[in-house]
Amino acid sequence: MIRLCSNSLVRQGILREYGIPFVLGENFFNEESITESNPARFVYQATMGKHRSALECYGLELPILVADSVVCTQGVLQRKAKNAQEAHLFLQKQSGKALCVLSCAIFHAEEIYVLSLNQTCFELAEFLEKDLREYLESGLWRDKAGAVMVEGFHRKYIQRQRGSFSNAMGLDMESLLPFIRKWK
Repeated sequence: MIRLCSNSLVRQGILREYGIPFVLGENFFNEESITESNPARFVYQATMGKHRSALECYGLELPILVADSVVCTQGVLQRKAKNAQEAHLFLQKQSGKALCVLSCAIFHAEEIYVLSLNQTCFELAEFLEKDLREYLESGLWRDKAGAVMVEGFHRKYIQRQRGSFSNAMGLDMESLLPFIRKWK
């Protein structure tokens, strides 16, 4: 059993898919305190902040797992859209272009500390305006870095992928699984 310190339903689903038992823990780290604009440094700082917060709140009674993800399009960091207009702007910048999802995670138990920082890149076809409008109206873009939903809206537009799909969803299980299995 591990403690997932994340409210992400997608990350919870990934752990369930891999058969990893977990309990949820809150994480009180405020990502808005980070001023970094470099995507890799931002996601690393956010994950480190979440890790410190989780350690303070829970200690290591159960192994803890924290994670963060950001999107980078044309070298520009895209965080979670604050509203539909910002989501639309993010998506317009992704349409027909390459985007990368950077995910960072820390798995920490008394015997082990694993930090994983990985990137998955996609080359995308241009979005159809009808699909874009429906996606924005659905609200499924909320709470997603760059309004990216590779398992949903973006999936049919992916022309090429480099990196793991679970990483693009926010938790690189291929890197973490060998270490987490022990606590399954």
